[in-house]
Amino acid sequence: MITERSLQRVLELAEGIYIETAIPRESHPAVRSGFAGYPSNPRWTVRKHQAWKQGRQWRQAFDQGLMVVEKQQLVPVTQLEIREQPVVAQQEVKSSWRSPFKKLTFSLN
Repeated sequence: MITERSLQRVLELAEGIYIETAIPRESHPAVRSGFAGYPSNPRWTVRKHQAWKQGRQWRQAFDQGLMVVEKQQLVPVTQLEIREQPVVAQQEVKSSWRSPFKKLTFSLN
């Protein structure tokens, strides 16, 4: 019996960063290319282009803090941690926000 766990393959996205995925081995270079930020190859098949797109999405999630590296493996951040981070960001935005009219008012006086 084939289980979903047996279909998972470990893929090295970058040096020391691994992820478990069901993407076929022949598309792994495309995933690494997308994760590294390289453009897609127009000669790739649809599957390789989708794999490249998945790698690019993982990189964006990693850069935004939605995924982190734990024990050399890229994993999504838990929902609780995601909820806590925007609250801090919103407080910083509120404290650093300045009305554009305030600058105009000072320049008229």
